[in-house]
Amino acid sequence: MKIQYTLALAMILAAGCKEGPDTKRYRVTFEVRADRMPLAGVRLSVGGRPVAQTDAQGEAQLALPGTDGTQHMVTVTCPSGTRSPVNPVQVTLRTLVLADQAAARRGIVQTVDCPPIERTLGVVVRTEGQSNIPIFWQGREIARTDLGGVAHLSFRVLPQTQLQLELHTSENPLLRPENPRQNFLIAETDDIQTWDQTFAVERARPARRASVRRSAPTRGPTPIRIQSGSSFRSFRH
Repeated sequence: MKIQYTLALAMILAAGCKEGPDTKRYRVTFEVRADRMPLAGVRLSVGGRPVAQTDAQGEAQLALPGTDGTQHMVTVTCPSGTRSPVNPVQVTLRTLVLADQAAARRGIVQTVDCPPIERTLGVVVRTEGQSNIPIFWQGREIARTDLGGVAHLSFRVLPQTQLQLELHTSENPLLRPENPRQNFLIAETDDIQTWDQTFAVERARPARRASVRRSAPTRGPTPIRIQSGSSFRSFRH
């Protein structure tokens, strides 16, 4: 641990923080979490120079030079898949009087959060026993309800966005409503939401019997009666 403090201090001094006669070293512990879970691999920089990185417990310790009231700006760079703080973290040095040696070794504790960029949304679809109903998302089928009319879905999406699901009823033309839709708002934390869709079954209409239209009998040409004594002329070329 002493080597880590010495290295961090040397890099900070190289970045432009010079020690004076009253300058001393202040122990600072950064605790970095992602949804309250320790986050390793978070890089800490001072003056554009890396000085430490969090371990498996999500902690990194620095030895910052200065006097009471000195302020250091520490840039926190979170690993891929998590969101870094927009602004550097301001650390104000102060002398702590701690009887607990473990607390004294930690010194000034600075807590930082690196929330995931995307959130997990679980959706439970229930259709009151209507099985094999296709569920569509973004124009494609992603699941179907089981024999009990239930489907469990999981999505990774950006917070504060909307996700729309649709139940396709084209294979069950008697179900009403047709192709119902449901929107889900993605929260800032992982979430589970439900969609209870009630269907009514429309009664099938009896098929209409095709009517046969009878046409009047076709009447043939009226025969011409030839009277006796009539003459016929024949023309020859």
